[in-house]
Amino acid sequence: MKKVLSLLVIFAMLFSLASCGGSAEKETTGQKAQSASQESQPAGAGSKSLVAYFSCTGNTKAVAEKIADLTGAELYEIVPETPYTDEDLDYNNDDCRANKEMNDPSARPVIGSDPIDTAAYDTIYIGFPIWWGTMPRIIDTFLDTYDLSGKTVMPFCTSGGSGISQAVESMKQAEPDAIIKEGLQASGPDDSELTTWLGN
Repeated sequence: MKKVLSLLVIFAMLFSLASCGGSAEKETTGQKAQSASQESQPAGAGSKSLVAYFSCTGNTKAVAEKIADLTGAELYEIVPETPYTDEDLDYNNDDCRANKEMNDPSARPVIGSDPIDTAAYDTIYIGFPIWWGTMPRIIDTFLDTYDLSGKTVMPFCTSGGSGISQAVESMKQAEPDAIIKEGLQASGPDDSELTTWLGN
């Protein structure tokens, strides 16, 4: 009788060990699957980052969309309440809207886009075309509207010639408590320097 009981106990123990082994294997497999899933996600996926941009002709928009695609960041277009017309951008006319705004440091064009909660993001890419060697006044409006203290700010621009350095300095003055990184002057969404800049 004792032998029978001993055998039953041994079988019960072996069954328990086999069950535990199966569970451990399932758990390990599940962990590997989760790890593989995470590795397959694009860089920046799920990160709290935002690409805020202003674009008149579509050039800056194309770069912004490429950055969002590469980083997984959300897109936010800074749309002026009163859209710019071709006449507004006639730089040869001293009385055009763009000239008047850029000649007035206090000009702050109203943003027509819905407000966004910038507090939800850790990194904010800010894109714009270069006007008169710096950022358009509507970017000043954006910086005056939102407190970016403690956030990493990555400025980028599209320009046919002028660089971004003056705009970056203006950003540092407007957001002294933000971490303003080196800016990127991009020729377009396929600019070879784009991925290098994002990696830095």
